[in-house]
Amino acid sequence: MTRALVGLRTLLGLSKTLPHGRSRAAPGRNVMMRVTLDAQHATPLRQALIRDCGDQQWTIRVAPLHGTGRVRLSLYLPKEAVNGAMQRLAHLAPAAEVGQLLEIPDAPTEAWRDLMDGGPQPRADSPADDAEAAEKGDTLAQLLSPHHVLLGLNAADRETLFAQFGRFFEQHYGLPATSVTAGLAAREALGSTGLGQGIAVPHGQIRTLRQAMAFYVRPVEPIPFDAPDGKPVSDVVVLLVPEWANSTHLRLLADVAQRFCDHRFRELLHGCLEPRAVCQLFASYEEADSAERATPHGGYAA
Repeated sequence: MTRALVGLRTLLGLSKTLPHGRSRAAPGRNVMMRVTLDAQHATPLRQALIRDCGDQQWTIRVAPLHGTGRVRLSLYLPKEAVNGAMQRLAHLAPAAEVGQLLEIPDAPTEAWRDLMDGGPQPRADSPADDAEAAEKGDTLAQLLSPHHVLLGLNAADRETLFAQFGRFFEQHYGLPATSVTAGLAAREALGSTGLGQGIAVPHGQIRTLRQAMAFYVRPVEPIPFDAPDGKPVSDVVVLLVPEWANSTHLRLLADVAQRFCDHRFRELLHGCLEPRAVCQLFASYEEADSAERATPHGGYAA
C-alpha cells in the first residue's frame, strides 16, 4: 500500500507530511476516495477522521462486500485532509486498497451531484421494487456490446452529438430520435454532464424504455461540453434507463466514475480502434474487480 499512497500524494500535490490531529482548514477542493478494507477497521478509521477533520465538511459511506469480511468506503474529504487520511489508513489498515480517487470541482456540476448526492429521487409512480431488482446485476460492462460502441462520430458540438446519437438509436432500436435527444437535453439543461478530464456522461430517463442501455461514443475530435475543467470531451458514455430504474441509474453512474478515474484504463481505451476491443477492455477490468472482491484478504500489507 505504501507505493499507492506515494502515488496518490503526488497526484494530488501533497508532498509534505501533516501531523495527526486536526487538519488545517483550507478553501481548496474536495476529493472523492474509494477505499476497500477489512470491516473491523471501518469504525476506527471513521473515529479517526472525526478527530482529524474537525469542523471541516466530510462524508463517509460504507458498502459491505458480502462474503469477504471487507467493506468499500466512499470518502468525500477536503483535499488538505487526504494526506492525514492516508496516514491513518497505513496505520490502521495496512491491507487497505485505494481503488478510486477523483478531485471534485469547486463548483460541482449536476453530473457530479448525481454521483455524490444520490441523484434523482424515485418517482411516485415507480413500479414495485422487484421490477428493478430484475436489473440488479446489470453493470456497465454487461450492457456494452459492439453494437453500442460508436467510434469516430463526426460531431462538432454537444447538440450535434445528441442529434446523431438520437438518429442512431431510432434506426437500431425503434425509439423516436426526438424522445432520446429530448431526454438527454432535459438532463443537460440542469447542468453539464461533463466530469472533466475529457469525460462526459450524458444520461436520461426515458418513459418508454424497458431496460437500461449503455453506449460508448468517441467523437472524431474532442468537443466542447462545458466541463468543470474547461477541457473538451473525447470519451462519452451515454446512459439511458427507464423512468422507474433509479437505483440502476445511480449504479451505472458510479460504474462510469470508478472506471474512468483510472488513468491507465483511459490510455488503454484510447488505444482500442475497434468496438469489440472496447467491450473486451471494459469486461476485463470488471472481471479483475470481481476476482479481487472474491479473493480472501488476510492481514498482510498489500
